[in-house]
Amino acid sequence: MSGGPTGGSGTAQAEELAQVLKDLQTQINVIVALTIRELQSLQKSYNYGFAWALLEPIMFIGIVRLGKSFFGGLTPPNMPPTTFIVLGIVPFYLYVAAVSVVYKSGGTQSNLLQFPRITPVDVAIALALRDFCIYFTLFCVFVVPASIYEHAWPPENGLKVALAFIAFWMLGVALGFVIGAANRVFPPVRQFFSYYNLANRMIGGMLFVITMIPSLYWPYLTWNPVLHCSEMVRDGWFATYTSPIASPSYVMLWILGLLLLGLSLERFERRVPYV
Repeated sequence: MSGGPTGGSGTAQAEELAQVLKDLQTQINVIVALTIRELQSLQKSYNYGFAWALLEPIMFIGIVRLGKSFFGGLTPPNMPPTTFIVLGIVPFYLYVAAVSVVYKSGGTQSNLLQFPRITPVDVAIALALRDFCIYFTLFCVFVVPASIYEHAWPPENGLKVALAFIAFWMLGVALGFVIGAANRVFPPVRQFFSYYNLANRMIGGMLFVITMIPSLYWPYLTWNPVLHCSEMVRDGWFATYTSPIASPSYVMLWILGLLLLGLSLERFERRVPYV
């Protein structure tokens, strides 16, 4: 007699789980469709297609590479200079782009939100995935020829490099949700982001590895998760370099903490009208 209710409860739980998985699949399909739409609309929105995304990184890499030709001591002797620069610049640009598109999407009301299955989070993630596709392509286009030319191919641990690249993106998305929520109630926060971005260019490991810095300053620099991501990329690529400070668990804690805070604030602020 007791088997009936238990069996019915188990069936109900199985049905609920199936419905949750179905809803999740539907939401993933929505995000994929939005990402494809953003990539297609990006191609139509610019006269030169994706050239806008190529120009700034190419110029920056060229200027830095030229500078390092005159100041050779600025590059670690056991790492080829062009590959070293590309491994620092392109992932950092991905991080900045992910932060920017996510927080900007939170401050404007997209027409796509009129559709019942689309939420602001879906739009933000789709925009960030669009930039991930662009910068991952740029990363491959730049680093593969440079590393082959400088005899630094293949990477020592390709999986570690890929995971570090994804960590850059996820960290940018998570921070973007936090800044976007703050931007809804305090628009001048975007100015603070520009200062933060400038500071990270200098202390985020884009143009250096931690062993180039006196160990006296390591405790002040290693709080920055962006520096850990930069270290992980180069640690995974070069067999001649092992980072003494890179901590994937530390980066993951930052990602989870920022995501929890950002998504909670985004959910709370859905009742706040757009300005």
